[in-house]
Amino acid sequence: MEEASELAKRLAKNNAPLPMFTSCCPAWVRFAKLFYPQLLPNISTAKSPVMMQGAVVKTYFAKQRKIDPATIYHVALTPCTAKKAEILLDGMNASGVYHKNDAMRDVDVALTCRELGYLFGGAKIDFAQLKDAAYDPIMGEGSGAGMIFGNTGGVTEAAIRTAYWLINKEQPPKEFLELKPVRGLDGVRQATIDMKTRKLNVAVVHGIGASRTLLEAIQRKETNFDFVEVMACPGGCIGGGGQPKNPSLGAMQLKAIRSNALYDRDVQTAIRLSHENPEIKAIYENFLGAPLGTLSGQLLHRRNAV
Repeated sequence: MEEASELAKRLAKNNAPLPMFTSCCPAWVRFAKLFYPQLLPNISTAKSPVMMQGAVVKTYFAKQRKIDPATIYHVALTPCTAKKAEILLDGMNASGVYHKNDAMRDVDVALTCRELGYLFGGAKIDFAQLKDAAYDPIMGEGSGAGMIFGNTGGVTEAAIRTAYWLINKEQPPKEFLELKPVRGLDGVRQATIDMKTRKLNVAVVHGIGASRTLLEAIQRKETNFDFVEVMACPGGCIGGGGQPKNPSLGAMQLKAIRSNALYDRDVQTAIRLSHENPEIKAIYENFLGAPLGTLSGQLLHRRNAV
């Protein structure tokens, strides 16, 4: 919601920095700060999903469940090793600022999926023997758009679906639910998308090597994009440095299986658009107010460049 709203706002302004780069990958944002600082104004100010969740858990969630936020110890489970550094960055204590508690961080610890696997293995937990259970109410409902965020290209699809709705005040066409040009595991994919009011030029890149090549081309003005998704890990989060490994499968084969699984989940999910998620609607109606608003800006966006 926040990233799509920011994109719609930038597109509506004549002098806004374009292309707008995604900001959900902390390794990419760190890479840009070190090697391409001139591009920092182009990076979305929206925090990563993990950091947004942390800020909302210790404010909205705590308020709804009548929990003292100071007693919440928030553990983020992530496929990404860069999250371990991200949770310690300046500005990742928005909930602490909100509650005027200098000791409060939005996320207290980040565990990778592989580390969690080690813990389960050490405890000899047999998942096949566990009973299924529903998510707890409040912040337990996901959308298909949210699910495909873990794929390279998935962030673009999710953002474009909602950006179309924000710009045109109507649901996106059916083909927006399967933007094949931005899918796959090629290093760089490009597409021109009809947003009804204008054509949107987008690029998707994953892996630092391919990212360097694309960024250099953008700086030389050899390309003309409005929106660029960058993920440091090949395949996106499904290929993250903290993901479990499978010695019986090749790296690309494993990424393809995981990627296809997320797209299948998207198709099977009743709610496929972020702005239609009742949990998201409730957060804005009952707490945040509106995307890019005062409170959402305080909790969900970076106050500095990175």
